[in-house]
Amino acid sequence: MDLLIISKRTAKALEEKNGALLKDIEKKGEVEIKLADGQLEIEGEGGTPWIASKVLKAIDFGFLPQHAYKLFKDNFFLEIVDLDIVLSNDKAIERLKGRIIGEQGRAKKTLQELTGAWIAISGNKVVVLGEFENLQLAKEGVLRLLEGAPHTGVYAYLERRNSERKYNLK
Repeated sequence: MDLLIISKRTAKALEEKNGALLKDIEKKGEVEIKLADGQLEIEGEGGTPWIASKVLKAIDFGFLPQHAYKLFKDNFFLEIVDLDIVLSNDKAIERLKGRIIGEQGRAKKTLQELTGAWIAISGNKVVVLGEFENLQLAKEGVLRLLEGAPHTGVYAYLERRNSERKYNLK
């Protein structure tokens, strides 16, 4: 059994349409989920509760359910970069989140396009979801931006890595 605390926003989404989203997760994850006061109790066999909790965390972080459902597959992962660990200054955290999001969300969109992974910023956390290699590449891009690298340099690096990956597959 796994216990998971979720936001009010996510709890509301899980309860909408007679709990359709919750029922869908239960079916796909082969688990039973009880929701009470923003707390989820997830029961199932083996590692299924753990995987279902990852899917629910992804939805709570702001990923679309169809992206979060990818975590039910063996080759998709979720990685969290906690900005509170790196910085304690709220102003600096907001600045770094702005570097990752970019003007009108363009930096985040470009990172996602170049890596094939999805990125969400929730609170003081940057969350990456994707297949292992794509996730690692996206995380590298995010970390380079957090270190202060210019956006154009990060994009060039990601494009170069993509070219290398494509060349190595042939």
